[in-house]
Amino acid sequence: MASLGKASEQIVLLDFLYPGLAPVFSSLWPLFNGVSGIYTRLNCGLLILVGRYAVGYLEALLEAYFTSKIDVSYRDEVYDMLILWVCSQPFAHSARASVVEVDVKLPTHANGSVDKKQLRYSPCNGHSYFWYRRNLFRFTRNRSQEPFGSMREEVTLSYFGRNPSVLRELLSECRRHYMGFIENKTCVFEHVDDRWKSSIPKSKRDVTTVVIGEDVKKEVIDDLAEFLDPQMKLWYSERSIPYRRGYLVHGLPGTGKSSFSLSIAGQFDLDLYVLSIPSLSDRALKALFDELPQRCVVLLEDVDAVGLDRSQGVVTDASSDGRPKRSAGKVSLSTLLNVLDGISSSEGRVSIMTTNHIEHLDRALIRPGRADKRVEFKLTDKDMISQLFLFIYSSGPSGLTQRDGSENSASGDGKVNVTQDDELGQLAEVFAAKIPEFEFSPADIMSFLLVNKQSPRRAVADVGAWIEEIREERMRLSRTSSWELSDEDKVNDP
Repeated sequence: MASLGKASEQIVLLDFLYPGLAPVFSSLWPLFNGVSGIYTRLNCGLLILVGRYAVGYLEALLEAYFTSKIDVSYRDEVYDMLILWVCSQPFAHSARASVVEVDVKLPTHANGSVDKKQLRYSPCNGHSYFWYRRNLFRFTRNRSQEPFGSMREEVTLSYFGRNPSVLRELLSECRRHYMGFIENKTCVFEHVDDRWKSSIPKSKRDVTTVVIGEDVKKEVIDDLAEFLDPQMKLWYSERSIPYRRGYLVHGLPGTGKSSFSLSIAGQFDLDLYVLSIPSLSDRALKALFDELPQRCVVLLEDVDAVGLDRSQGVVTDASSDGRPKRSAGKVSLSTLLNVLDGISSSEGRVSIMTTNHIEHLDRALIRPGRADKRVEFKLTDKDMISQLFLFIYSSGPSGLTQRDGSENSASGDGKVNVTQDDELGQLAEVFAAKIPEFEFSPADIMSFLLVNKQSPRRAVADVGAWIEEIREERMRLSRTSSWELSDEDKVNDP
């Protein structure tokens, strides 16, 4: 009786503190005293069941009326901004569920070194809570597998308050952090299926370091600068002319087509979007072009690597000697033409198509409106060879060739430690005179100079032997290709 009286007093006290819950406490009291009848067990099960739904309801109520949130699409660059900031915060390393990756986007140190294979942790599949400027935030990230094997992510950023400007302030902080990370870099985007994915930002390449004909370089830069002038968009609009610009850059491999595209993107502070047509379908190509921002450079590399059949709508691979070889394709010519300058194509972008063999392209693809300017990148002439030589051996803050000593200083192995400007100019002229014009690409010359990057004199002395070696190698490869083609003809001959 004493225990029952004591229990009644405690239940009355609990009812005073939590009015209306006396029946619940009365049902559960035997369980607390070690007495677990069937009635008590049923009450516990019912309470747990109701509690689960009650907690979910209260959580939904709290989220609907007392929190602000922003959903971030994993297909948008804002996702990269948010994830980069999150990974730099302490709470990302203490999350119970995380995604760990080798960070390939690390900034290098001032001396050019980088910590090898650092790990990057980011919260995943759940909620993570953190404080930002005295506000409690919740970061929610869930990953799931899509039907065709690619990963899909859902990211939500919320905070306990009704003022959405607090969320926008945090996203502005993420943007500032991201912009500091890509400062003096060109953002490069590559496609994964039908969405764009940011690649490693490239250091901005000065357009002066791309050795091509100076007249060609000036022509393209001046034309693009005029097109990107803020007043030019209004000029196009007043005349009902689609505001976009297309370039067809053609030339043999190694002449600097892709390098020049990267450099002009950096020159005008534009993002670079790189497309590989053979790996795309019509649907994916349309989706990718629909997601392009207004101001960007779209690079369609090596469009001669595939031939687009007008009637069949199939892709045909081109063999190394330029002869088309049909295969099952995915992208039709009509789709490519429509995304370049169709009615639904976006405006404000710059498209650059590069090709090794302009003669293999359909005329509809390279007509004005799709390729407003055709730019030919040629093999090296004397002036370009001299520029490459001076580019490699000219001194700089970290240059290998110093100029603060005697002109005749040289080590026993032919390595030049000190070279005067006038002597370097003379060596460049001698070097250029030894190489035939329009036989080697800038990439060929650069490859040879990099082997001898510490000794300009040795480069001048060895260039003759290098020329003979390259010619012999080309002749050997040419004979091998001829034999292979001859064998293929015999097999196909009925």
